[in-house]
Amino acid sequence: MANKYLFSNYALIGETLDLKQNVNLEIDQNGRIIGLSYDTISKNLEISPNRQTVLMIPGFINSHIHIGDNFAKELGFNKELKEIVAPPFGLKHKLLRQTPEDIKIKGIQNAVLEMLSNGITFFVDFREGGVEGVNLLKKALTDSSINYLALGRFMDESEMESIFDLADGVGISSYKQISSSNKKYVLSAKQKFKKIIACHCAESIRNENLINNIFNDNFVDVIIHGTKFIKKDLEKMIENNISLVLCPRCNGYFGTGFPPINEILKFKIPVSLGTDNLMVNNTDLFEEIRYFYRISRVLCRYNKEFQLTSKDLLKMVTVNAAKNFNLEHEFGSISKGRFADLFLIDLGFPNLFSSKLDSNNIYDIITQRTKSENIIKTFIKGGVVFERN
Repeated sequence: MANKYLFSNYALIGETLDLKQNVNLEIDQNGRIIGLSYDTISKNLEISPNRQTVLMIPGFINSHIHIGDNFAKELGFNKELKEIVAPPFGLKHKLLRQTPEDIKIKGIQNAVLEMLSNGITFFVDFREGGVEGVNLLKKALTDSSINYLALGRFMDESEMESIFDLADGVGISSYKQISSSNKKYVLSAKQKFKKIIACHCAESIRNENLINNIFNDNFVDVIIHGTKFIKKDLEKMIENNISLVLCPRCNGYFGTGFPPINEILKFKIPVSLGTDNLMVNNTDLFEEIRYFYRISRVLCRYNKEFQLTSKDLLKMVTVNAAKNFNLEHEFGSISKGRFADLFLIDLGFPNLFSSKLDSNNIYDIITQRTKSENIIKTFIKGGVVFERN
């Protein structure tokens, strides 16, 4: 099979997301970028009135999602967080038990189609349902090219080793699941299989004992939410080299509050973003970026020390996300050696028009104005997986 070649008028290149023009990619048979050439931009972007002017963006990574509940959209509208998602008797878990497998599979497959249309080429799923839940996800995505990590959830100690073996890691709903009796099994399985452990924490309340246990035990790699974290929690995260994933729109949906953005920015913690439960939230990371930015504007009160740039925002769904899950050698940027996972937007759409478009404000246009409708193609490993008609 011959190598593939892609051309784009403009592209965001490398881990610094630098804007370049006349970009050419050479992609090998495994879908990796082996050749990359471009020109430096010396003036404003030129938008052709007669043909598409294409901007290439690295594929987005959705750092936290519960894809299995996509069949139950808005069935929890105006209900409380605990009422919907607390296992085992929350509404979501009742519906997961009651719903036929074919409906759940259809929900998962439709969620993937939605993500591809939104430029998402990789997702990290917290997989409910133990071994059965992991197998369900794999069955649903047998014919899909989307990249994913399935972080399984053990139902009891008897499933623990099977989950570590079958899944890409473990996604813990609450650190309450880790008891004095099963802690040694978790530690042993982590050392044996060397896989990621992620944990929901401080989403709606700050339980200091649980937080201290996470840091003292030191086998959690990624914390999800941290909405109620305070300064010393963030300091402990840094000391323990724990990554942080925020889900601001879902926090807003449930009314649980805003993450401590000022403190996160002060400590320069490289957060990534997730859309969380699909029964209450869509998969659009452009919306997630904008919501997060607006929260940050309210909280920083125009203090320039805490202002986010549009590049910062884009890194949260590309470069940072890849690093938070140890994927940076293969995903997260348009770079040599990485997979050619990316999407193209047409800069000629009316909502992207500006009298001046240069290498500075293009990032603001991307984060604040781009909609999924502006995406014309999505690629995974150099192959087209979505094309807008």
